[in-house]
Order: sequence, then structure tokens, then C-alpha cells
Amino acid sequence: MDQRSGEGAEGGIFSYTQILHLLKIEFSRARRYQYQLSSVLVEIDRLGNIGDLHGSIVRDQVEAAVGELLNRHSRSCDFVGRLGERFVLVLPHTDKKGAQLLAQRLHDRIAGLDVRVDGRPLRISASLGVATLEDDDTIFFDAVLKKAEAALGQVTARGGDSVAVSA
Repeated sequence: MDQRSGEGAEGGIFSYTQILHLLKIEFSRARRYQYQLSSVLVEIDRLGNIGDLHGSIVRDQVEAAVGELLNRHSRSCDFVGRLGERFVLVLPHTDKKGAQLLAQRLHDRIAGLDVRVDGRPLRISASLGVATLEDDDTIFFDAVLKKAEAALGQVTARGGDSVAVSA
């Protein structure tokens, strides 16, 4: 069963409140049943500039295209949501290597998106930060998000358009 078809997930993308609730639930399950849980933060590079140069309609089209791509290329047991201007993927039963492979595939597919402005292609890129809950010492569900944010910060500090995995 595809969990993203649940009520309240517009276009399969969960809201800020919904995705945090789902992350909290999955975090508790992962600790209780001792399975790995990963998270990927996705930030569309230069999204503000896209809106400034091409308008909010194009910006919305880019966000919708990326959201649809994330949904299409993740598993039915994964969750895709919004955290402000970023997307987050919650990946139950996924180790660091699996999350990194998925993030790299998503990065490459985002770069291949066909979004056009006045008939001309618009180059889209994204920065992705990956984190995995790997130990029993983590007691707060948002720790995995903080690790993913740190990894994303590494990517953006290097100019974006790549993937980083938390230490």
C-alpha cells in the first residue's frame, strides 16, 4: 500500500506538520524495532533567483516538478514532505549507503528535469543532505534532521549541486 496516497498529502507531498509527525512516529518505530531510519533534505539551488528572474509561476512549476519527481522515484513506504522551501524524505529501513544511493539518483534526475521558460530549457540543480539514525544513543526524533541539515550545509558551502552524507 502506498502511504503517500493518504488523506492530507496534497500531490503525495506531506505538509510541514504532517512530515514532522510521521518522522516522529518512524523514529519511535526504528528505535523500538531496531531498524535503520534515514532522511534526505533536498534544497533546490537558486530557487529564489528563479522566482526573481522568471516569476512565481515558473518557481511554482519547478517546485511541483521536483516534488513529483521525488514521489515518483521513492518507495511506497517512504514519506516525502515539505519543510519550508525544502523537501524532506523519510526513509524507513534504509541504511546510510542506501540513502546515499537514492540521494545521488534523485540529484541526477533533478538535473535532468525538463522545465522550459519561453521555449528555452531552464537548468535545475539541487543540494541534498543525507543522515541515518544509527545508534541507540539518539533520543530526539529531530536529531536525524539536524544531521541532514549539517550535511546539506556542507553542500551549500561548496556551492551546491551535489550530495553530502552526515558523519
